[in-house]
Amino acid sequence: MIFDGSQVLIGKGAQADVFSYHGYAYKVYRPSYPSEWIAFEKRQQRAVNQAGLSSIRYYDTDDDHIIRMDLIDGEVLETYAIRRDPLSFDILTRAFARVHAAAPEGIGIPPLSLTAGMELCEDDRAVVLPVIERLSGKMKPCICHLDMHLQNIMLPRGISSIGRETEFTIIDWMNARLAPAVFDYAKTYVLFDEFSKEALAIYKNQVLHQMWKQGVTEEDFSDAVKACLLIRKRERNPDPVV
Repeated sequence: MIFDGSQVLIGKGAQADVFSYHGYAYKVYRPSYPSEWIAFEKRQQRAVNQAGLSSIRYYDTDDDHIIRMDLIDGEVLETYAIRRDPLSFDILTRAFARVHAAAPEGIGIPPLSLTAGMELCEDDRAVVLPVIERLSGKMKPCICHLDMHLQNIMLPRGISSIGRETEFTIIDWMNARLAPAVFDYAKTYVLFDEFSKEALAIYKNQVLHQMWKQGVTEEDFSDAVKACLLIRKRERNPDPVV
């Protein structure tokens, strides 16, 4: 497809840029990005729509490297966290609770146990897969976002501060898998540790209590963090495994 010049860049990532254009958002992937991964992202979005976790719809275009999406008129949660809004991490806590409470039955999201090994070298696979197997045998699986952070939660534009009832929209479901919730908390821990030690400290104090209340032990969480560190290493270096 060809834009008419009125598109506005609203997001920029390693693999795609997002433009606002004629009332929709358009995600334009790099030419080298595999088409099958784009098709997988579309299936993921349909699954979370089915689960009632997102109202954003994806639409095909005449270019298999461009997705048209419903446009969210909002701001990322990070904007409010930077302003030290006291309820910023309350929204993150609520986001985890919403995702993990959704019924996973009949949802076309793959289990983490079936996909994690595809992304890892043999040595890392030997560490990660036993952790997933052990914790999956101990804890009930649920839908996990596995990329939950302050830039993947959108709030309505124009609100001056966050309230207890402020609504939000969770975006970017590409990494979503079925797994025990501890992996979702662990992956966010890894992301905050990578990008913001200040945010990590707040996360520990204000969000992780929800996980401890579910009976997760320190050993379980430590193992999940180790697994997520290796998964994250693979995400940062997505060259083919040899």
